Amino acid sequence: MREKVAKIINDWDPIDLFPYSPKDEYEIEIELISELLHETTDLEHLANDINTIFIKRFGDDVFNRGYNECLSVAKKILAAKK
Repeated sequence: MREKVAKIINDWDPIDLFPYSPKDEYEIEIELISELLHETTDLEHLANDINTIFIKRFGDDVFNRGYNECLSVAKKILAAKK
């Protein structure tokens, strides 16, 4: 599942780091999100946690994608889990 989360997050590229950054730039965030999937399958909870992870890691001045984008990413992750 971790590989699926990695593809979704890297394709999303929430900080617009690619193609200039290494492909493992979001490894910590991917790991944290993958761990969350052991705890919840609730869409809104996952979206809030994704939003929180990126704000804590990058700050809200850098990560400003908002809840609705996190909700969309959470939907993709949960769909990939099935």
